[in-house]
Amino acid sequence: MNPDVSRNPQESQGKLNFKCSDVGPKNCDWQVSGNSEQEIMPKIEQHGREKHNMTIDDETRSKVRNSIRRQAA
Repeated sequence: MNPDVSRNPQESQGKLNFKCSDVGPKNCDWQVSGNSEQEIMPKIEQHGREKHNMTIDDETRSKVRNSIRRQAA
């Protein structure tokens, strides 16, 4: 996981943001924001499965976690 992203929502400062194009197809403009990794990961996985027919395995989850960014407060 990106070291700037806390798994504990109480420790977070600002929202987390993920852009599909950072991991998936470069022409996909889908993105999601939330307060914690636990909040946004199910949405990211659902998007990958439904829109890109992706199999979400541990390697994919790791790539996603490394691409989650904290929005400026």
